[in-house]
Amino acid sequence: MYDPLGLSIGTMNLVAAASGSSPVIRRAVLTLYPHCAPKLGVFGENSADPGTLMSAFVERIGDSVALISPDGSAHDPDLLTVEALDAMVVAAGADASSADITIAVPAHWKPGAVQALRNALRTHVGFVRSGLPPRLVPDALAALTAVNAEVGVPTGGVVGLLDFGGSGTYVTLLETKDEFEPVSATMRYDDFSGNQIDQALLLHVIEELGHTDIDATGTAMLGQLGTLREQCREAKERLSTDAVTELAAELSGTSIALELTREKFDDLIADRLTGLIYAFDDMLARNNSSFADLAAVVTVGGGASIPLVSQRLSFHTRLPVLTASDPVSAAAKGALLLATRSELMDLRTRTSVGLLVGGAHAAGASGVGVIDLPAGDVLMIDQDALTDRELAWSQTEFPEVPTRFEGDSYNEDGPCFSMRLNIIDPPKAPKRRIRVSQLLIGLCAAVAMTAVGGVAITLTAVEQRHTHHPAPIVPSVAPPPVSPSAKLPNPIPTSPAAPSPLPPPPSEAMAPSAAAPTSVETP
Repeated sequence: MYDPLGLSIGTMNLVAAASGSSPVIRRAVLTLYPHCAPKLGVFGENSADPGTLMSAFVERIGDSVALISPDGSAHDPDLLTVEALDAMVVAAGADASSADITIAVPAHWKPGAVQALRNALRTHVGFVRSGLPPRLVPDALAALTAVNAEVGVPTGGVVGLLDFGGSGTYVTLLETKDEFEPVSATMRYDDFSGNQIDQALLLHVIEELGHTDIDATGTAMLGQLGTLREQCREAKERLSTDAVTELAAELSGTSIALELTREKFDDLIADRLTGLIYAFDDMLARNNSSFADLAAVVTVGGGASIPLVSQRLSFHTRLPVLTASDPVSAAAKGALLLATRSELMDLRTRTSVGLLVGGAHAAGASGVGVIDLPAGDVLMIDQDALTDRELAWSQTEFPEVPTRFEGDSYNEDGPCFSMRLNIIDPPKAPKRRIRVSQLLIGLCAAVAMTAVGGVAITLTAVEQRHTHHPAPIVPSVAPPPVSPSAKLPNPIPTSPAAPSPLPPPPSEAMAPSAAAPTSVETP
């Protein structure tokens, strides 16, 4: 039997809720020590034993860039978050190895961030020793589960859930027919957050002190501003229940006891709250709906304790505004309720998101606590197949005192155990195939070359046959007469002159050509 435990992750606070005890809230600041386990808490809580302070690691989950500490060392934000969760388990008085843990993660996280946290949880021996890795659920679903268990949520409609966190306000629309099912993506509004409210209150206090030109580059000034900011945060929390509070501020040697009223505080946050309501209205318009289509408005988170928030939402939406008694720990309490219901879950609810979505309708009809959620938007459970049955060795009750082994001793001459090995056949040699295609291509190429060669030879012969060779031209003019004193060689018969290629005109008589003497008499 595993004890249920609910955890919630926030950029400002981490919350742990266990059965029969009050929720534990710690700031998301981790102090690392070289000689002991990390400690979780605010900056000045562990000042007696100084270490390396790490913050802002929750919003860096899934980031491939390491987080650099003040001393220059690099740390993985995923592993820092796991260490912080382990410290929360210890602070709640539970044991991670014997607890059935459900962790509420921010609903606006991308699947990559959820998978990065899941992988980091597997590296911690405390979270995997029991064989039941923590389930990851969106904090919007967990918070609505807690509010429904406390004040009740109208069924058969759509509710708008507003989570007022430290880094922003997150708005999610959920349907409440049989089970809670998100019908829209979570919208994040950064201009109305715990950090923004603290900053506005800090600027008001600085203005009252008369220090408008503060040099925030000095180390001493940064320390004073950090202390004053923490005082403003505490004053903001007191104004949620008190009408007037006092703030002892000190900055640059100037001290003042400042009185803050809720009316002045409401004036500081009124414009930011108006922007949030307009963004909520615009979100409904993008989903083809309006405030009239909602059954109620649910508020959780630290900002839900501010009276002005509930008043403005109720006036603008004309709907009932439901708030948990402890809105800061609503997500952790809802995760605890989901962890308690895990005993009734079917095997499919612990395998993967795909199996969960596929069998949600059938399980919901049978009363099993399965939630039908669209893929990629929510109940992100571990993808590894798990089992609800305890293993055989886990059911064996071992005696406290070890007993002597009474079985048969090992004998080399005794019969041995036979084990049939798998017969692995050698791979068959591939059959030789006749490559007909290559043969045909080769034959076609040879025929084509032969045909081209024959045509070339034929064309060459025809060209040589029709070529005309003109006859040589012989001159028809007789040579000049030879002088009588010249000695002529022996007479050589000459061939008659070739006729002229061009005939004379018909109108003129052809002049007789002088014939060359065939012989010459010598005196």
